[in-house]
Amino acid sequence: MVEAGPVRDTALVASGRVASGVVALQAGFEPSETEVAPGETVTLLLTVENLGEATESATITPTGPAAPWTTVTRPSVTLFGGSHDTVEVVVRPPAVHTTSAGATTLAVRVLPLVAPDDTVVAEATLFVQPFDDRRISLLQPIQRARRRATFELMVENHGNSLASCRLHLVDPSNRVDGSFDPPAVGVAPGGSSLVRLKLRSTSVMFRRRDRQLDFEIEATQPEHRPAVARAALIQPPTIPARVLGGIVVVAAVVAGLVAAWLGVVRPELRDAAERAVDDRLEELGAPAAAGGDGNGPDVPDDGTGPLVGGPVITLDAADGEPFATRLPLRVAVGSTNADSAGVPDERRLLLTDIVVQNPHADLGAATLLRGDEVLYEWDLGQMNTANEFQPRLTPLPFEPGDEIVFRATCDAAGTPAATGCEVAVLLAGRLVPAE
Repeated sequence: MVEAGPVRDTALVASGRVASGVVALQAGFEPSETEVAPGETVTLLLTVENLGEATESATITPTGPAAPWTTVTRPSVTLFGGSHDTVEVVVRPPAVHTTSAGATTLAVRVLPLVAPDDTVVAEATLFVQPFDDRRISLLQPIQRARRRATFELMVENHGNSLASCRLHLVDPSNRVDGSFDPPAVGVAPGGSSLVRLKLRSTSVMFRRRDRQLDFEIEATQPEHRPAVARAALIQPPTIPARVLGGIVVVAAVVAGLVAAWLGVVRPELRDAAERAVDDRLEELGAPAAAGGDGNGPDVPDDGTGPLVGGPVITLDAADGEPFATRLPLRVAVGSTNADSAGVPDERRLLLTDIVVQNPHADLGAATLLRGDEVLYEWDLGQMNTANEFQPRLTPLPFEPGDEIVFRATCDAAGTPAATGCEVAVLLAGRLVPAE
């Protein structure tokens, strides 16, 4: 009996026994070593040679650890004496975690039909490559919460090598953020690991309807393809519809109160304040504003002086005469206007009472000056009543010939139909002889 061995020159690897004086078979692979990736196919050539003189038939069957992956294209051959034949052997290891990476033996058995005891086994070495198949399975891919939610996920390793992954939350819109517990996992082939994601919304905003926040979870390892899963957080409306109905009712009630204030209460308060001013002027001995409407007689508007009214000065023959005047202004929106009153010669004015009138709640600014010197400034929009008193405990002195100037700037009219602002200042005091 002759035993077949490795053929160095042709890269054939063979082993077997030859029946003495009857049949001698030899078989070997070319190449004797090869690499293969799980899920891919590699083809090796098996050469079967009949070293005897008689014709022999044989069957070829895979054997060994790689037998489930191996297919022989021609499972039987017939050889004349001294001839050989080549058969293709196809190997396709499955892409599953049970396909171990590393070297394994590919073997086929050549069984002669005449002398089955003279079986020949041919072997080759397969180097199975590692492959990645990492997956993320979300136990709750969609959750409903206002701001915070906890997602549970499984990191699974369906590849044939150890997976050491770090978890990342991916949201290009930056609307959500979160932390993983644990932040990294190591998963053996065929295994899985549970991870929890504590998610929170980074923005707080008014919502009338549901809002869906989509994001991704990645399991990454350097030099490996990442595993990705998609999830979503659905946020319910910030204010339910029934609450919105209540807000509408409250807004209607508030609007009614405001309308009552503007249409009834506020005008009554303004009229009462004007009556109080008129009573004060009567006590000081000054007449009320001419015309009874608070504006005085109309005068032509040439753009250089007051639009309505004018100074009124009351003098008595005593050593200290009462003084009272009203300086009304009508100012177009976006412009400035001024009016003035002069102190008589040989008299000093001791100003004791100042009342600013803004009956229509116009917006703008008013200023009282002594010549070019600013004495008082008012923001018309900050006035709480139509008449604002500025009483003085110490009289404000004006010398003979001094000019009292009242100037106003109109930013906006207080009533929709008006084209400008109407303001005035009431001044009262005593005229005494100049020293």
